[in-house]
Amino acid sequence: MRVDSDAVALVQGGVELTYGEVNGRANRLARHLVDVGVVPGGVVGVHLERGPELIVSLLAVLKAGAAYTLLDPAFPVERLATIVTDAGVRVLVTRDDLARPLPESGPRRVLLDRDAALIAARDDSDLSVVCGGWGAACVMFTSGSTGRPKGVVASHRALVSTFVGPDYLEFRADDVYLQSSPVSWDAFALEVFSALFHGGRTVLPVGSRTDLEEIAGLVAGCGVTVLQLSASLFNVLVDDYPGLFAGLRTVMTAGEAASVSHVARVCERHPGLRVLNGYGPVESMGFTTSHLIGGVVEGAGSVPIGVPLAGKQVFVLDEWLRPVPVGVPGELYVAGSGLAHGYVGRAGLTGERFVACPFGGFGERMYRTGDVGRWRRDGALEFLRRVDEQVKVRGFRIEPREIEAVLMRHERVVQCAVVVREDRPGDKRLVAYVVPGVGGRVDAEGVRRFVGGVLPEYMVPAAFVVLEALPLTANGKLDRRALPEPLVGGDAEGRAPRTPEEEVLCGLFAAVLG
Repeated sequence: MRVDSDAVALVQGGVELTYGEVNGRANRLARHLVDVGVVPGGVVGVHLERGPELIVSLLAVLKAGAAYTLLDPAFPVERLATIVTDAGVRVLVTRDDLARPLPESGPRRVLLDRDAALIAARDDSDLSVVCGGWGAACVMFTSGSTGRPKGVVASHRALVSTFVGPDYLEFRADDVYLQSSPVSWDAFALEVFSALFHGGRTVLPVGSRTDLEEIAGLVAGCGVTVLQLSASLFNVLVDDYPGLFAGLRTVMTAGEAASVSHVARVCERHPGLRVLNGYGPVESMGFTTSHLIGGVVEGAGSVPIGVPLAGKQVFVLDEWLRPVPVGVPGELYVAGSGLAHGYVGRAGLTGERFVACPFGGFGERMYRTGDVGRWRRDGALEFLRRVDEQVKVRGFRIEPREIEAVLMRHERVVQCAVVVREDRPGDKRLVAYVVPGVGGRVDAEGVRRFVGGVLPEYMVPAAFVVLEALPLTANGKLDRRALPEPLVGGDAEGRAPRTPEEEVLCGLFAAVLG
């Protein structure tokens, strides 16, 4: 759609950019990218701090006909190098100061600060590059069970059909979105394109991490009307910043199972607020289903995840890919316009997760989510649980085995296990259990630093527990229920209970200490 070129598109601090300014800057950068070798179908890495420059750069990549992959400067260098290699990045858009820690060999660099004069001299008119709907638009990386992240290749069709056409949001030109999600998260696309595709405004916090005070301040100070939050963050804001919701028109919670009590409180306090509970894996671009919550029934055990968006489908199937009756749990499979091409460079994994859809036309596929859900009698979907080891913590999808693979690279660790614990209701956290070699010792803080040097912050366990041995079941498998609760302070050294008597004592101490 065409919007007023003088309308404000992006806001950060005291800086505002209009649609005309954003478009002109993106066009100039796009022409520069084409001249340095970017071609339709290629992948360009965007390695910038959150800000207008980041948005302009990803738009320039799209205008050049290529796909962008966002590289969070807060990620460890090794993680960034893996993404660059796996995505096949040939050109990297960054700044001189940000690029210094990265290996000099590799993709060609476009340094926005050093190349500023050259870029500014380019023509700012729209380019004539044409991209087909099936062309790659972005590559988004998520946790992988093999120790390497998985790059999900999403098409222009998936991007546009998710944010143009469906009515789960009002998509108003006077809406103001807060871009509070990490730039590496798929929710980033919703917070940016839902505004830009419809003439709205996106407010960008300063820095790569957004704290609660800043979110509350920006919502009030910038007139934010639409806010997307992970379920965990939603709960914290409901508890600690209840007044934040008063000025909103729409709030969305997603990424984890919604808290019934927190959703009920918001609905009761703000009856005019549109409260949405969304669901969707990154393999289906943003929300696949959405539920507009009119209120929470007393005694409800969960909040529905709703019905599929226009152009998207969800099937609840048994192990033979047969639809299950209403009320019967089954695995969720998603299909439709939002479906990704697959995982970049991972043909085997793509074939395993993206399977032929028996309910569509020739060649149509569906994605096996690994989630279990069921249809309710009112036609809405209800999420129940995961079927594999993949977990979500604070809205981030995490494969514990990826963290375990990093832990096993530590020279003093011979065994490990990473689990999600919820020792206090609503407080999900990753806990790593490590076993040193015979006669050796492991410093928990040293292991924490080691993991933090390889993995992004959200994948670093909240606590590290050193054990003499991992507890096992009678058939030799890891006994997860016997893993001890970490000390209140976080890291701990100790061992798991070895006998029934020790288990009883541990239980008694846990009951006394709370």
